[in-house]
Order: sequence, then C-alpha cells, then structure tokens
Amino acid sequence: MIPKKKLQVFVSSTYTDLREERQAAVEGILSAGHIPAGMELFAAGDQSQMGVIRRWIDESDVFLLILGGRYGVIETESGKSYIELEYEYVEKTQKPFFAVVIDEKHLEEKVKDRGFDVMERAREGQLKTFREKVKSKIVRFWSDLKDIKLAIHETLNELSRRDDLIGWIPGNQGVNTNEVLEQITSLTKENSELRKRLSETALPEFNGLTFDEVCHVLLSQKIMPKNFSGASYFGDLEKELARATENFAKVFADSGTNLLHLFWVLRRPLLENGINNGFSQFIGPLKQWHELGLVSREAHQMPGGVTIGTYYLSEVGSRFLSRLKLINIFGDSEPSDE
Repeated sequence: MIPKKKLQVFVSSTYTDLREERQAAVEGILSAGHIPAGMELFAAGDQSQMGVIRRWIDESDVFLLILGGRYGVIETESGKSYIELEYEYVEKTQKPFFAVVIDEKHLEEKVKDRGFDVMERAREGQLKTFREKVKSKIVRFWSDLKDIKLAIHETLNELSRRDDLIGWIPGNQGVNTNEVLEQITSLTKENSELRKRLSETALPEFNGLTFDEVCHVLLSQKIMPKNFSGASYFGDLEKELARATENFAKVFADSGTNLLHLFWVLRRPLLENGINNGFSQFIGPLKQWHELGLVSREAHQMPGGVTIGTYYLSEVGSRFLSRLKLINIFGDSEPSDE
C-alpha cells in the first residue's frame, strides 16, 4: 500500500488585508488533507525573521502565495517586502510553488467596501513590478474565497502525486524502522570488522616504531627545498617538494618541507637504482632514513680503494610507502609507481 502523503504548505501573504483569505487557504489545505504553515505569528521587523522564514520554507513541501492589493511590511536591509523576499527565495531554491492573485475588479470592490487600507499607496511601483513578476508564471486569479479553496484543492491534488515531494505520512504506514535499524546494526558491525582487519594488515611495525611515530620523526626534520634543486639528475626536486608539502599539509598539520616529503619525492630513485653518497646534499637525510630502517645501505669498492655507499628502499621502507598510499594523501593525483 502506498502511503498517502500530507504535504506541508507554506502560506505567504500580506496579513491585515487578507485575514479572511488566509483563513480560507488554511481551511482549503486542511480539507484537502494537507498541513498549512505560515509566519503570521512573527512580529514584523524582527532581524532574525527572514532566517526563521527560510527554515520554515525549507521544511515545507510547497509554497503558496496569496497576492492581494498590498505590498506588505518592508525588510529594511533589502527595501523589499517580506512576501517578495519569500517568493524570491522559493524561486532560488526551486521549491514547488503556486500563486493566487486578486482579480483587479474584485480589488476595486474591496476598496469600496473596506476603504484604502486594502490597497497599496506608498509603494505602488514595487507592488506593480512584483505582481507582473508573479503573473509571468502560471497563476490563478481569485475574486471569491471559493476561488482560493478550489485552486488549492486542484493544485495540491496534482502535487501530491509527485515522487520527489516527501511530505508527511501516518506512522503506521511509514518505513519499518526495525528493519532499518537491523540493517544499520549489520553494516556497523561489518564496518568495524573491516576496520579491524585493515588495522592488522596496514599498520605494521617499522623497526619497533609505529607508522605515526615514524611520520612524527620525519615531519620534525625540516629541510630547505632549494638545497636540493641542484640535483637535476632526479628531476625538478624543488617543484616536487613544493607539491608534496602542499598535499601532505591536507593530512598532517604541518606546512613546512621536511624529510617525509623528501622521502616521498625520492621513492622511485631509491627503489630503482638507489642513491649513492656521491650526492652530498642527500647524505644527512639518507643516514636518518637508514637509522629508521627505511633504506638499506650497500658498500661498493671503487678503483683506488674508494668505498661508495649506495642506499636502496628497504622492505620496511616499502611497507611505509604502502601505508602512505593507503591513507590516500595524494588522492587521485598520485601517479603510479609501476
């Protein structure tokens, strides 16, 4: 059984001149099986009023404007009436709306019957412009309270069939909350198990230190990117360090360039051919990475009795890099190491 939706309808209008029309609208909405909402109980001029009005409009399913012969109370900051601001907000949010506009002959009759209190005199130009804007959309004209009720019945009957309008439904026809709760509990348990498995496989020890501890040590060792710009054999290191510094700052609360950034930038040379201590600017970083077990050192005897030490990515360093990729520091922009 498809639940019958009760739409919440926000009723917008000037107040003192349209009391009977608002009451007719409320009766029409209720008799159509829906829920009226309005802001007539709020004092005009309250600085927070528009914020409250917007929340009520957001929480409603449909917006109804009843436009008579008055422009209404002015919001001081914008110089526009509240009903026009409400209408503009609904247009901006693209919430379903409809309007019933007073027939001009009926307005003349109301003036004869009730005097000029029901006709705008101070801001006639603004009212005329607003009225034309409203009439540019599909509207219904009214000259009797029955016209308003009929327009409401016909329009809400059509809108209530729309699947995108949530509305309210009786509790006994709503979603089975027990089933939803069971599904949430099951998914939460599954999520917890996956997190546990991830922590067991993706957080190995690194020479007695945790991943976070290794990161802390590397992050604390600041470097000057320009000191490595001369090693053009490894590419534009200064540019790559700047990129790494920017991306790592999204995860670690540290904006300075440090040994973690340099280790990431040099990961491929360390993995492929190694880096020997002939590159004097890398001697300090290589030694610190070696102490942490991130790189291994191999000694090579050169002609003349000179010994060259070459540093390669170690098994611990490889796991550490895998962990960096796991937390996805670089997102989709991270290039492949294959």
